[in-house]
Amino acid sequence: MQPASDDALAGGRITRVILEHAARISKEQDISALIGLHAALARDLVSGDRSSIWLIDEKTDELWTRVAEGIAETRIPRATGLAGACIAANEIIIANDLRNEPRFHRQVDRASGYETHSVLCVPLHADEKVIGVLQVLNKPGGFTPQDAELLGLMAVYAASAIQTEMLRNEAEVARLLRHELNIARDVQQRLLPQSFSPVPQIEYSGFCRSARFVGGDYYDVLPLGNGAFAFTLGDVSGKGIPAAVLMASIQTLLRTLLRRNSDDLAQAVSELNETVHTSSSDDRFSTLFCGVVNPERSEMGYVNAGQVPPWIVRDGTIQRPHAAQLPVGIIPQVAYSKRVMPLSPGDLVVCVSDGVTESQNRQHEIWDEKVIDGVLQEHRDAPVEHIIHAVVDAADAWAGGAEQYDDMTVVALRIGGA
Repeated sequence: MQPASDDALAGGRITRVILEHAARISKEQDISALIGLHAALARDLVSGDRSSIWLIDEKTDELWTRVAEGIAETRIPRATGLAGACIAANEIIIANDLRNEPRFHRQVDRASGYETHSVLCVPLHADEKVIGVLQVLNKPGGFTPQDAELLGLMAVYAASAIQTEMLRNEAEVARLLRHELNIARDVQQRLLPQSFSPVPQIEYSGFCRSARFVGGDYYDVLPLGNGAFAFTLGDVSGKGIPAAVLMASIQTLLRTLLRRNSDDLAQAVSELNETVHTSSSDDRFSTLFCGVVNPERSEMGYVNAGQVPPWIVRDGTIQRPHAAQLPVGIIPQVAYSKRVMPLSPGDLVVCVSDGVTESQNRQHEIWDEKVIDGVLQEHRDAPVEHIIHAVVDAADAWAGGAEQYDDMTVVALRIGGA
């Protein structure tokens, strides 16, 4: 048996942490307690010893501890310490040697008796401005850029919960509901790929347009270390913050599972199903299509968990692999199976969400998805980004100005030559 790699061990640890915390977070109804749970999850994700959340008090120009493990509520001048520096610069700070760190505020340690050796600070944002800092202390061996990336994701959740609490305290119910939808949309957009880096022998792109009432469409692309290329398109149940949090959890965990062992895609989706079912309420689930193109670009392994079947355009013909299984999270202990599709240079793979195939016009008539066949035939030699927009434009033309009722997402990739 081969010894586990550091990445595999780290991925396994992160999976365990998510499993341990996700159930409590998803079932917690009290926003105040939820903020503390987010801080605890952030601490455990990066193997820190303590976590804290410092918020700005605009009235007193101070920082105060909304969450602080091991100490009572503490206030310090706004520009003080690494937390103050993080806010002032609006950037992540990693400090693994505090002996010669002039920005470190030692008075809190002196007052509490705790000894801080290393600090990771990530700014918290709301409405495009900094409202505070998420801080984790004392990781054995020091913090890494990968820790900062994980903490950056948790900072989005924590800031969302904090701002929701603020709005509730102000009793602005209508504004709260609108703001929660905006938060969910912001989380969704942050999780979507922000750029499409070149990948050998694959041309790819993606598109997601949220509906007025935010659902939970998401897509992801992931070049893997062995030269394989993974992509996912999914749709979580519900809308608003719960849907966005579930979407973020699925993306994070699926990425970890794929990086750990992309060859066993069926096992990865099975583990994902167990986590979603265990950590979510009965009405939370996700359809998804996950494909992995092998390093040789000669085949694609895939699992379709209740998602719209993809289009495979090859030499002017269209194939639709219809083998679909249960969405993830509905029931436990589902044994997902991987299907394999052979690929050749020039093959085009297009995945869409049901917001595209079920587009409605003003008469509430549903679009005939067979129209997509003609769109793909007409534009099959165009760049994949052009193909994506051709599909969306065709759906919009059918809608004829009717309000978009569901998210619309498209992912397309073309296999290149040697």
